[in-house]
Amino acid sequence: MLQSATPSGPPQIPQRTSSKRSRREVEKEYAFLKSELDEAKKKVRPSTSFDASYWISAAVACDALTECLHAETKLAVRNWVENGEGSAASWWATQEARRIIEQIKAATLEKSLYTKQAEKIKQGGPMRRSFQALFMTSQIGICAEKVGMGSRTRSEQSKFKDDLIQFYGAAMAKPNKPKVIVSIHDSASGHDLVKSSIVAAHLFPHKLGPDILIALFGEDVEGELMTARNGLLLQRDVESALDDGAIAIVPDLPDDPFSEQVASWEEKEPKDYRWRIIDDDADSLETIFLLKNQGAPKDMTIRDLDGQKLSFKNDNRPRARYLYFLFVVAQLKMAWRHEYRKDPAKKLKSQLGKGFWATKGQYLNPGWLAALADEIGHDTSFLDNKLLPGDDSDGDVGLIAIAKIIGSQKRGNEEDEEEEEL
Repeated sequence: MLQSATPSGPPQIPQRTSSKRSRREVEKEYAFLKSELDEAKKKVRPSTSFDASYWISAAVACDALTECLHAETKLAVRNWVENGEGSAASWWATQEARRIIEQIKAATLEKSLYTKQAEKIKQGGPMRRSFQALFMTSQIGICAEKVGMGSRTRSEQSKFKDDLIQFYGAAMAKPNKPKVIVSIHDSASGHDLVKSSIVAAHLFPHKLGPDILIALFGEDVEGELMTARNGLLLQRDVESALDDGAIAIVPDLPDDPFSEQVASWEEKEPKDYRWRIIDDDADSLETIFLLKNQGAPKDMTIRDLDGQKLSFKNDNRPRARYLYFLFVVAQLKMAWRHEYRKDPAKKLKSQLGKGFWATKGQYLNPGWLAALADEIGHDTSFLDNKLLPGDDSDGDVGLIAIAKIIGSQKRGNEEDEEEEEL
């Protein structure tokens, strides 16, 4: 029987590379493990159904991915030191290190869940429907490099930005020339900025496709993947920090609100949101995104957004559940990044034991919501009596979907700013 990985345990990340090994040896090890990974992926193919053998192959592929990431770490540290960019210890604070740490943890979690599913099937357990629904209808695949719909075309990207501008009433046009846009309202800062600095940001990634959207959020969001309810107009550096999980968007409530405040926010339309720093150690927080000569009282860094309300010119807002989704993913990524230092509680102390967003709204499939929240240490006791009657959804599926998102390339790659001029 396969040994199940422990999703709550820290990934065993090598802290240093041996100086006794030549660069050639490290490169050969990486190339060998990469080929092993490719071979393992080829074996992840269902025969007639998603049987135990299928899930075992998927778990083995995740093991191969983890080994490949360890080798990539060794090579990256060696390059960092040999290029004179700093010590081996300093590499762990880089963006590349953050990505590898997240991917190792995601692969570890996936292996654990695939192993558990194989064991359920061997024992004759019935918990297969949700896995089949996710991996058959969504086309997400197992350990696949490409999932969902892939990248958007430039015309789709341009139309999405046009739709956002119209939905949020964000365009500032030239007097007497309403079709000539001179600036766009930035929801991050509340300032009107030149259109080239504003990104049409998807909240739920487009590349994962509409089936994953419905699987995670329910049938009532069908058709919303490419609509303005799934997007915001943000200054490009702010969007990058949101994508990185350094910051998130939360309800405009105190950190520890009274129940009356929560109820008032949930009933209010339109709802107000504010920025919250999630990972205080993120380098992107020091990025200057707004200059004093652009109307700000001073040069503003992304760190300065903490606590600031998002700005809108009308009453339209994105779906709350998509904003909550980004919040949970950011918390999960931060917990995983700091876990290898064996001190996640210190980083998560502002969230441990608290409710979701300080509210008790149900923004995801109930079973998956509970599984995700448990993974980051949120209090889920209130959900016990809120699960839908007869709901037999498996929270593992939601965790796999999130692991897939985190384990893939940077979500912002689909927002490469190769937009057509508006």
